[in-house]
Amino acid sequence: MRERVRRVIIPAVVFAVVLAGAVSATVRVKQYTYRPYLYDNLYLPSGKFVEEASLGYKQIVADAIWFQAIQYYGGFRKDEHDLRYFEGLIGLVTDLDPHFVFPYVFGAVVMSQDMESFDSGLRLLQKGMRHNPTNWKLPFEVGFLYFVDAGNHDMAARYFDLASRMPGAPDLTRRFAAFVYSRAGHEALSIRMWEELKETTEEPFMRELADRYLEKLRRRVTSRRGGER
Repeated sequence: MRERVRRVIIPAVVFAVVLAGAVSATVRVKQYTYRPYLYDNLYLPSGKFVEEASLGYKQIVADAIWFQAIQYYGGFRKDEHDLRYFEGLIGLVTDLDPHFVFPYVFGAVVMSQDMESFDSGLRLLQKGMRHNPTNWKLPFEVGFLYFVDAGNHDMAARYFDLASRMPGAPDLTRRFAAFVYSRAGHEALSIRMWEELKETTEEPFMRELADRYLEKLRRRVTSRRGGER
């Protein structure tokens, strides 16, 4: 009986220690407030290390770090700190649970919009596509980034079309492909795409992002029209 209890308690204690160590790095962000958008992995363990130390609890650890990443982003939105560690946190989550799709999508939008790093967002989505080759959301988001951030209509249309051919792809993917092929004004289409994304997403984080960037785009359009008078 004692040996059985020992076999249960010791892994649980070790797991708790590993989990605490894996997420405790986010506490350090206070000392880096208001620095530029940089990612420095000096204080974050590698995904491989955390995976080996998780004792088979990879998904539980991934969920805990994902929760930390969301809290960390919330702190950024409140102007408490910058996004220095965001890319590293999302990297850990997706290393530990590569089939958890939403961190790829949300992380890519934050990297491309808030961190102004299209390349980082694209790399994250490409990583997601490698691990989830039949999930339509990932190529769809690549198309979205290519259109909204890079202004590359051809690549955007290619990825929207790819997404539309995948299992379970909704009509939204075909509509976005049609939007891009129509070659309408970039800002008008961007607004339409953000509106569609806001209406169809089930994730409150994405709705909040859509609201914020819709407001930004509409202010830009209004300001330009005012200047043309």
